[in-house]
Amino acid sequence: MKRIALLGAGFTYMVLLIEAIRAAVAWWQGELAQPGWGDIALIAALPLLVWIWWRYISPFGRDCRKCALPPEPGPRQDS
Repeated sequence: MKRIALLGAGFTYMVLLIEAIRAAVAWWQGELAQPGWGDIALIAALPLLVWIWWRYISPFGRDCRKCALPPEPGPRQDS
């Protein structure tokens, strides 16, 4: 059940992100002379959606220095 919920949340997030980008580009190019409430909400949510993408999903936003460190040597066991 948890996997289905995560897949649904991920799908919803991606649809919102793509639609927000589409609305922002249309507004920027002048195709939306009078944007509706839905377009305004998507454009307003775009910074939050991009921040979530950069912080949690993108490999560039993660702090991977911890991932790249070699394991610390433990006590040496001579036999």
